[in-house]
Amino acid sequence: MKIIKKTKIIATLGPAITGKIFTLADFNDPQNFELVNTAKQNLRKIFKAGVNVIRLNFSHGSYEEQTIRLQLVREVAKEMGIYVSTILDTKGPEIRVCEMEAKEVEIKEGSAIRIYSLEKKIGNATQFSVTDSTGTYNMASDVKVGDTVFVDDGKLDLTVTAVDKEKGIIDTIANNTWSVKENKRINLPNSEYSMPFMSQKDQQDILFAIQNKFDYIAASFVNSASNVREIKKILSENNASHIQIISKIETMAGVNNFEDILEESDSIMVARGDLGLEVPYYDVPRYEKYMIKSCRHKGKTVIVATQMLDSLESKLQPTRAEVTDVFFAVERGTDCTMLSGETANGIEPENAVNVMKNINISSENFFDYDRAIDVYFKQTPFYGEKEGNLAIKIAQLVAPKRVVDNHGFQYSSIVVFTNNVWLVKALSNIRCAAPIFFVTDKKEYATQFGLNYGVFVKVVDNVDQAIANRAQIINEINKTLPDVKKTVTIINDYIER
Repeated sequence: MKIIKKTKIIATLGPAITGKIFTLADFNDPQNFELVNTAKQNLRKIFKAGVNVIRLNFSHGSYEEQTIRLQLVREVAKEMGIYVSTILDTKGPEIRVCEMEAKEVEIKEGSAIRIYSLEKKIGNATQFSVTDSTGTYNMASDVKVGDTVFVDDGKLDLTVTAVDKEKGIIDTIANNTWSVKENKRINLPNSEYSMPFMSQKDQQDILFAIQNKFDYIAASFVNSASNVREIKKILSENNASHIQIISKIETMAGVNNFEDILEESDSIMVARGDLGLEVPYYDVPRYEKYMIKSCRHKGKTVIVATQMLDSLESKLQPTRAEVTDVFFAVERGTDCTMLSGETANGIEPENAVNVMKNINISSENFFDYDRAIDVYFKQTPFYGEKEGNLAIKIAQLVAPKRVVDNHGFQYSSIVVFTNNVWLVKALSNIRCAAPIFFVTDKKEYATQFGLNYGVFVKVVDNVDQAIANRAQIINEINKTLPDVKKTVTIINDYIER
């Protein structure tokens, strides 16, 4: 049976999709019609391929450039008659390399490298400066002799040999040869960072998210529950508490404080790129599994991100290790898998999306739906409530037969006529074996379920009228499915088959 993908796909926008349209003047210039049209065609392709959510990374690009990308997404989604959710990903408290004397400066293995964190010097083969978004961070406060400093996602490995906290100077030895570029990120494995969580830029970015009606804010480098509360305060003060917060876990402190962070968050992103540089690489799969399980137990959505199909930035075929990685993230029950550089800068974004979609569907075909119902769901806040009891009935009804693998998928859709979001979230959490079409008359829900496993929203003028005309609504939904078998309809507590 052909099935619709239930695990959501997040795609990061960048030049590979939207091209080099950096100003509104460029965007509105008739001479750039073909450039804009190509960007729209690229978006149509990735939406058709299976993208549900668009991520805009505010570590890069101006507000004007991001405004153009957001406008393109919304125009294309409207033209296609679909709902596409949007994420604003904050820069967060990052450390980056300052200006270098050349585009690339080679640092050789065994050479002594001095790092300045208070004084700004032009970088060369023996020294460079680092800074955070405030320009006041003293990295010397957060390292000691023997510590590791990673540059450019760990491509350059430095060992600290001396520290002068007062002057903000760190002396290191290079453990390998690598060419360093300006603005590359610095990681300090196992460090407790002393820089403030919320910078002025992040505050401005959050206000931008509010003004431009983003659905989600992905907060980078969340290390404590108080970090999440800082964002909630800004949202509350601006009447935007409906914007959901995705906490990105990227440090050891984030892992250590995970349960408290989860309580305050709407969603979690297992941000494995930086996490793999901040903790031992062999612990990343363990933490990923732990976070997915915890999110499912708490009824929160979870995203697995970074380097999932990394080779597709430059190739058309994924490695077998990447295929296995994506497959098992879905098998563990993640709500979403995410594409970063694969769609932002890759050679063929549509191909990357199709590859991920095919792996997601393959994993869903082998998913242990019985275990999701009998083991995981019993730990959730839905269990024992009327919505949870109804979710169990539906999930058991649509679950395929299982011996070693699944066969006998009998239902192609679950159509829910309701405004009860708790019921929809319960159905998503229990990981039903058929997609859930949430028919509602609340327009604000249209893009608020972009991350939720298996949930697809259909907004109608009046849900009671839609119930009366449910045969027509169900027929409209079935036309969007690749293979139509049985439909389960839920009206309040009543189940129709």
